[in-house]
Amino acid sequence: MAKHYENIIKTSLEEYIPVLSFRTVMPPQWEGSAGYSELPVAVTLKKKAASRLSFEVPWDGMIYGFVRSKFDIQKKLGMNEVPVSATLNDWEDRFMLVFDNGNPKEVKAFEVSTDDVIFLLENCRRTPEQRSVR
Repeated sequence: MAKHYENIIKTSLEEYIPVLSFRTVMPPQWEGSAGYSELPVAVTLKKKAASRLSFEVPWDGMIYGFVRSKFDIQKKLGMNEVPVSATLNDWEDRFMLVFDNGNPKEVKAFEVSTDDVIFLLENCRRTPEQRSVR
């Protein structure tokens, strides 16, 4: 594990990205189509986690989405500036959830379970392309 993540805090994904506040989009819609209070979220899945989903994941393992409300997330994280992005990165046996607001000193990172990420992706509002069962 990278040295700067040695003492990472474990949390529930639902604490920051609730299922009812998350929606997926296709890659072309991800650029510039966020609602006023939405935060862009990029999810990187490796094959093992992707195989647990009921829908096909692109070859690059990327799923894109938005979570409401970035202002509530900012407050919860104690950031001075509103976050501009969030990422969920697959680390084989867990995921790293990272919030970035453009200030390297304010980046916030958490460890979340793979089960939490799978639950989010299975139960959020998904694009029609992601509704088909394998």
